Amino acid sequence: MVAFKEPVAYSDNELSLLEDAPDDNATAASHGTSNAPVFSKGVLSREDGLQAQYGLLGKALTFHQTHVDDINKPVYMNTNAPLSSLVCGVQGSGKSHTVGVMLENMLVRPSANAPIGKLEKPLCGLVLYYGQGGPTSLPCEAAYIACSSKPDVVPPEVKVYVSSSSYNTLRRVYAAVSPRIIVEPLMFDEKELDAEAFLSLMAVGGSPTSMPLYMNTVMDILRTLGDKFTFTGFKNALASKQRTMNTNQLSGLDQRLSLLTSLVAKGKQGVWSRFNPGQLTIIDLSDPFVDHASAASLFEILIRLFVRENVGTGKVLLVDEAHKYLSEVNAGLVKGLVGLIREQRHYAMRVIISTQEPTVIPPVIIELCSVVILHRFSSPAWWEHLKKRVPAELDSAAFDKVVRLKTGHAIMLSAPSLFLSNAGVVDLGRGYVVMRVRQRVTVDGGASVMVQ
Repeated sequence: MVAFKEPVAYSDNELSLLEDAPDDNATAASHGTSNAPVFSKGVLSREDGLQAQYGLLGKALTFHQTHVDDINKPVYMNTNAPLSSLVCGVQGSGKSHTVGVMLENMLVRPSANAPIGKLEKPLCGLVLYYGQGGPTSLPCEAAYIACSSKPDVVPPEVKVYVSSSSYNTLRRVYAAVSPRIIVEPLMFDEKELDAEAFLSLMAVGGSPTSMPLYMNTVMDILRTLGDKFTFTGFKNALASKQRTMNTNQLSGLDQRLSLLTSLVAKGKQGVWSRFNPGQLTIIDLSDPFVDHASAASLFEILIRLFVRENVGTGKVLLVDEAHKYLSEVNAGLVKGLVGLIREQRHYAMRVIISTQEPTVIPPVIIELCSVVILHRFSSPAWWEHLKKRVPAELDSAAFDKVVRLKTGHAIMLSAPSLFLSNAGVVDLGRGYVVMRVRQRVTVDGGASVMVQ
């Protein structure tokens, strides 16, 4: 027989903790408003929490699957709060233009000839770029933000770091964009190469099932050194182990070690801070001697250094032409980006991923993006890949709109973004907006080259 027990009594103090605090609803609403990634002019005029920093993104043309009524009104992006964004589309659709507009909103102060919003504190920017190396190399299009024909626009400082073997070529390439752009060889101080950075490069970002043969030896040395790791200490320990390694192991190890050694500053050659407020830093690893796996590993290291740097302002990371190096094959870089997007609020980070091939982008990254901007494309495979991973209610009519988008027009999907309706301020939710992206106030370097 089960003994009867008296019901547990709860104290008034205990129950009070389960009630809504008087200002809970107001606090939650304020937090949602101030963190909205995109909002309309009407919302901006009504909500004080959005008026710290913002930039003009474009104009809303039509809304779908929602009761929003902000047609033909300016649309702003929130540059005061962290966000993550995916921008995709075929060449010539306006993708690079949109990315340039987003960077302007975070780095260029508004002026009479550039009324693009409000920017009290310009951000610090990092661009990852990997293009075709050699004599036909083209500049990263983000570098054109260093140029403007408007007299009262002050472009941000742009610094480009390149591999030593491509330094002379890329210095000429960027000098043709603007003499203001500073190009320097990418070098690391030995103190920057901790065990985690070293492991990233030696493993070339691979998955555990595709690790190089020499990694067992590397891991043994790293475990032995522990928190006393130094690059010099590792090389000394490795020298004694190389005698027991076979030819296949030595070949791969020597290749990775040679690349790493070439990136370490020698003697008294200093490595100054690459990141500063109001500055755009571009890491351009376009080089016939740097493969996409090595580029991804170096990008992984640089992202960690960027996150750690105290710059006294917010940060923006642009993963440009991401389809060339951001895939499941380069697991280390993917893992680093996923972790950064998940924790972006703690690092004051904005992440923009630009690609011509969305199916290459790992699904988890698309699912984490708070803003997805679609420029023109006609691939059903792209559409199906994206449709499964965004919250918007997308049908065949929406795909038809994407296929027919004019250059510079885009469809934006962003559930937490805020607009006005007859009922007041509402989020975009599962709806979407067709918009026209504004003009640039700096030079647009992505224009197509025509015969006449």
